[in-house]
Amino acid sequence: MNNKKVLFLIEAVLGFVLLFIGFFVVNSEALKMLSGLCIGLGAALAALGTGQLLQALLIPAFEMERLKKQKEIEVNDERNIRIKEKTGYRVAKIMNYVLSLYILVLGFMGAGLPMILLAVSLLVIEFVLVIYFSNYYARSL
Repeated sequence: MNNKKVLFLIEAVLGFVLLFIGFFVVNSEALKMLSGLCIGLGAALAALGTGQLLQALLIPAFEMERLKKQKEIEVNDERNIRIKEKTGYRVAKIMNYVLSLYILVLGFMGAGLPMILLAVSLLVIEFVLVIYFSNYYARSL
């Protein structure tokens, strides 16, 4: 086994050990937070390590290189870049409406002023960022 496969195996084993510790060793009520941390971290490490190990074992190295090159081409493809830009624009536009509706709901529910101001500050921050980045990219292009 090469170094990457050994690292993936260690990652997976460490994840399963943390899962075991979280479920069976640290199970008292006083250490509930530590148990949850072990379970969460263990599940993530076990899943990532196992997945990467299976990928490294099942896909040959030359095929993996070809897939990496293909992915790099797709990531830098102009069409995909435009799709990401349009998607980001639409999501930001829709989130403005969702956040505005959320602020109205907070107001009608009688939420405290600090809670409403916190939500409004998110909208203000977003508008300031839109102005800043619009000016920044207008100058650089």
